[in-house]
Amino acid sequence: MSEDSGRNWRRIGLVVGLCLLAVLSGVGLYFAFPYGAESEAVAAVAEDDAVTMEERDRTYVLSPATGEATTGLVFYPGARVDPEAYVPTLAPLAESGVLVVIPEMPLNLAFFDSAAAAGPIAEYDTVEGWYVGGHSLGGAMACRYAAESPDEVEGVVLYASYCDRDISDTDLAVLSVLGSEDDVLTADTERENRELVPADAEIVEIEGANHAGFGAYGEQRGDGQATIPDATAREEIAAVTVEWFEGR
Repeated sequence: MSEDSGRNWRRIGLVVGLCLLAVLSGVGLYFAFPYGAESEAVAAVAEDDAVTMEERDRTYVLSPATGEATTGLVFYPGARVDPEAYVPTLAPLAESGVLVVIPEMPLNLAFFDSAAAAGPIAEYDTVEGWYVGGHSLGGAMACRYAAESPDEVEGVVLYASYCDRDISDTDLAVLSVLGSEDDVLTADTERENRELVPADAEIVEIEGANHAGFGAYGEQRGDGQATIPDATAREEIAAVTVEWFEGR
């Protein structure tokens, strides 16, 4: 190879390397800036005397203001959604007596930390029964944790999500809440994966809710048009969840 050819190949390698660096940097920035929480909805929870809200390094802990919770839920956020966005939806569950932990995920993707529930479960040793759950990708990753550690949790709560690991032969309780106007979750895939959860799983569809309606973070690209207000969707989702937990 001539000296000129060698220089050309080095230039090409440098250009390719810089292009890859730019792409990776762009991807990193994309996931580093999630859908932010609606401040008014979160502020309403902060003003609620029945719920105590604590934020530690972007992990949110909701607990009943009176009494110590003996049941807990670790809730995984959806892809590129700030964990704070689920505070308004899950606050009623905390008010009913359940400790709720919503952890921050690496690059805002639960895929990178499907074992995130292990920390809270070890920390809050007064909680006697733990559940894991999540929205969209977060729900699938929570189900992976349950599949790998079925003795650590009592059940799984899925919001606009499905299990991609088989827990059908376990004793885990499962609640799956869906939105009728959700165009982000692939409905056919969700139905096909129902065989991976126990036969007694409770599946509820919220009429008029879309994918983003499960959190307070505004519109999401590729989503369907909700036919009910987001606040109404959150209230109905919370009511279903509270009732399910009370039945446990």
